Amino acid sequence: MAAGGEPGDPGAEDFVYGEEDFVLRAAGWGGEPGSAPSRFDRALLEGWSDRMERGLFRYRLGPLPTRVLPGPMRLVAQLNVQRGTERRPPQAVRSLRQPFDPRAFNFTQIRPGEVLLRLRRAGGGGPADPDPLLVAINVSPLERGHVLLLPEPARGLPQALTAPLLRGGLEAALLSAHPGFRVGFNGLGGCASVNHLHLHAFYLGRPLLVESAPARPLCPRRGLSLLPDVPAPAFLFYAAGPAGLEALARDVCRAAEHLADTGLACNVFATRGDPPGGAAAGG
Repeated sequence: MAAGGEPGDPGAEDFVYGEEDFVLRAAGWGGEPGSAPSRFDRALLEGWSDRMERGLFRYRLGPLPTRVLPGPMRLVAQLNVQRGTERRPPQAVRSLRQPFDPRAFNFTQIRPGEVLLRLRRAGGGGPADPDPLLVAINVSPLERGHVLLLPEPARGLPQALTAPLLRGGLEAALLSAHPGFRVGFNGLGGCASVNHLHLHAFYLGRPLLVESAPARPLCPRRGLSLLPDVPAPAFLFYAAGPAGLEALARDVCRAAEHLADTGLACNVFATRGDPPGGAAAGG
């Protein structure tokens, strides 16, 4: 899977989960949202902190200056100088359909000690099941707990979103009890820096506008709405619970494929939030 490590490198932990591990209602933003971590939160953050102490990151991440900008959108701004100066230069993107290049940096080259968890759903393996995922540190972190969610790197998949990967990422979000644990996908042409299939996941201790912004229904039976009043207008796909994740992941990937066909790059951001009709609509 990865390049050879150093003697004493910590091994990745097998993390097998089932629906009973999903946290359907995370802690609210009042008080201390991270004060009651889930089993997944503990495993991820303890492993992440251990790798920071071992010096496996490109820089030591301390507290980041953070502020909420004035205005109705209440945008969250952070200053992370070292990510700008120390991270690996992004790869050149020449096409939204760019194939995987084994000669460029890719995740088969990460050190074994960078992998925290091998995430797998109990009883998985069927065609509709989420991909088993490696949870690896992002060596140039945006925030504490910033990790990459990787399908088997040896498959050499380019950075084009797949439904099994997205469903695995959505289930990872439900394994966290922290309301600020978010999962994201940067597409080619949409700030992806490595053309090797991966998701990002990280903790950000602030609520975001997108989680409660008004949405305009487009296709309610598919959970599809439009978010017009956010910095960049976006499609919103919503599922009320775990049973809807398989269909949601398929629909998001169909939309991403359609956008790529028209030459439009896209990103995906997954978070807990209000249903399209607002908090009063339930869900």
